[in-house]
Amino acid sequence: MPLANTHLIHPRFEAHHRPVADRQATATCRVERPAQQAVWDDAAGKNTYPPPDVLYEGPCRYQHLSAAGQPVVADTTTPLADVRITLPVGAVVYQINDLVTVTATATNPDLVARTLTVTAVSGSSISWQRDLVCQLRQPTTR
Repeated sequence: MPLANTHLIHPRFEAHHRPVADRQATATCRVERPAQQAVWDDAAGKNTYPPPDVLYEGPCRYQHLSAAGQPVVADTTTPLADVRITLPVGAVVYQINDLVTVTATATNPDLVARTLTVTAVSGSSISWQRDLVCQLRQPTTR
């Protein structure tokens, strides 16, 4: 138990660790929020969805966490994987079902163009990075 007039965590702990976390971002990504409501398009004669809102575009870190399972979709086994996307701390609040697309990486080009769905947003009273837990859905073929 700490002494009465001492702090267990230094007051500048977050400020000290944010630059370290930011330098770990070796990829870039875009976070988008798909439109929830369709809009009638007279020219097309049908409902269409407007383009998604871009919430963030910039440095990130991609970390494969685990294989979540392999459900059968349309008679095809579809591998799913959990991924942590780490972003710099910012004012934007992300939500479940936002989409994350890896746009570039110097170390692993296989990650580029992968689209992930946010399944959980972690939060903390001490924060030097923003963690989004996502699920990678491998594309299926017919």
